[in-house]
Amino acid sequence: MIRRTLVLCLLAMVPVLATALPLSAGGDDSGKPVIVRCGKGKTIADALGEHYGPLTIQVVGTCHENVVVQRSDVTLVAGAPGAAIQAADATLDTLTVTADRFVLDGLNVSGGRNGIVVAGASQAQLRNCTARGAGSGIVGGIGIQFSLGASGGVDRCVSSGNPADGIFLDGSVVTITNSTLQGNARNGVFVFGASTARIGMTSAFAPGPNVISDNGANGIHVSLASLGVIYGNTVTGNGTNPSSPLGRFGILVVQSKADFPGGNTITGNFGSGIAFSGSGGFIGDPGFGLPSVNVIRGNSTAAPSAGISLALGSAAVMRNATVEGNNGAGVSLGGRSTLSVFSGSLTNNNANGLLVSQGSAVLFQPVAPLASISGNTGFDLKCLDGESSFTGQPGGTPNIDCTGF
Repeated sequence: MIRRTLVLCLLAMVPVLATALPLSAGGDDSGKPVIVRCGKGKTIADALGEHYGPLTIQVVGTCHENVVVQRSDVTLVAGAPGAAIQAADATLDTLTVTADRFVLDGLNVSGGRNGIVVAGASQAQLRNCTARGAGSGIVGGIGIQFSLGASGGVDRCVSSGNPADGIFLDGSVVTITNSTLQGNARNGVFVFGASTARIGMTSAFAPGPNVISDNGANGIHVSLASLGVIYGNTVTGNGTNPSSPLGRFGILVVQSKADFPGGNTITGNFGSGIAFSGSGGFIGDPGFGLPSVNVIRGNSTAAPSAGISLALGSAAVMRNATVEGNNGAGVSLGGRSTLSVFSGSLTNNNANGLLVSQGSAVLFQPVAPLASISGNTGFDLKCLDGESSFTGQPGGTPNIDCTGF
């Protein structure tokens, strides 16, 4: 009798346990890749809904869908060459990530309002990818976007030919390495709204140079309380859009900070190679333990301007820079800006080596080797008003038309 009662009790518990314990259509596939064959009617959304736990999805073919990843520890990887995600709805972003530890590797992402969007307190690593948005507006038509506190890295990706920016950061922290950002209608990289970007340098302080060229506005635009650490990049031919409202510079820094440790080659841009506006920075910074020479050559390809320009109270330290052959001054200072020069060379610029105006100042530091300023058209150092001046002495015998402090 006791045995029968126990059996009946256990049978009665079965439906209770069935409703209490969670069930999954696919189970925990931690460490086991799930293959999505897009041409066979399968979707990435199906795989995300059918499996739980850390998940790796191998994509084969082109999936026509807008993918939203809202769970952590998801990896999307190409299962075969040419794997892609193409938006089914062009008014929505093609791939949206709002979770942690997301990895994208080897996929082409296109067709939506923006290509890849990482938003919120999310962390994503994007590798070996191609991204292109198709939308328009202030935050449409962007290849890769990090916003609202997101963080992560972009490595060996191509984000080119976008209607807006190649990469846009808004309130985010991102490392960009070994990538190509070319022919975008706005900026190659837009660092905005208190963002921090490490462009061309890995988190291990190793070089990871990018090619940033032929963009409509600026190659790199660092704006509104942001920080850019910019190393080893090729920044050339930017400023192709005559109607750009954002400027047409190689690198533009507005109300922000930028550090150029070295290794950058900044050439052939429409406006100045580097322009500071109400900002500060270092051009050549040996503190990173990397070669600290930056080359700023042949910029201001249209109207004469400068290789490097400082305006509206900007301040910069320049060390080991090679500033040569620019159409205009090598370095132009205005609006009570200040430049501290340690070493390097300013040679063969078309309209003065250093052009100082509007109460600005140049400080030549007495640290060997001294900066070499020579062979510039006009004067090697020219002040345009009595409030502008210099202190210290550059190396050699420069041609100077300016009074000291």
